[in-house]
Amino acid sequence: MNIRKQQGWTMWSLMFNLMIVGTVAWIALSIVPVYLDNSTIRNVVKDVASDRSLSDASYDEINKVIRKRMSINSIRWITSDHVEFVDKDTHTEIRIDYEKRIKMVSNLDIILTFENHANLSNN
Repeated sequence: MNIRKQQGWTMWSLMFNLMIVGTVAWIALSIVPVYLDNSTIRNVVKDVASDRSLSDASYDEINKVIRKRMSINSIRWITSDHVEFVDKDTHTEIRIDYEKRIKMVSNLDIILTFENHANLSNN
């Protein structure tokens, strides 16, 4: 058997590849829950905006409904400060814009920015 024709991974190449795969998995496992939370927030905003029973409600009442639905979905860090109502010419818009910071290593953070907007039904 000729040694020059042998192929395969050495211990160092295996360790390097495992390190790369582990790092990517670690970052993915840190980011995926934040995107799942944002999906829930986006659905709550759309559901509240399209709810016809809230068409005559005040902004405070709508804000309470939003916070209650967030609490049910275990998103307790959304506060009244995150919910914004913007009056446009033809409609009112609900906005929940926020940043999520994920601490990785030492002074390395991942910052994710989300914007969730929906138009309130005016009936």
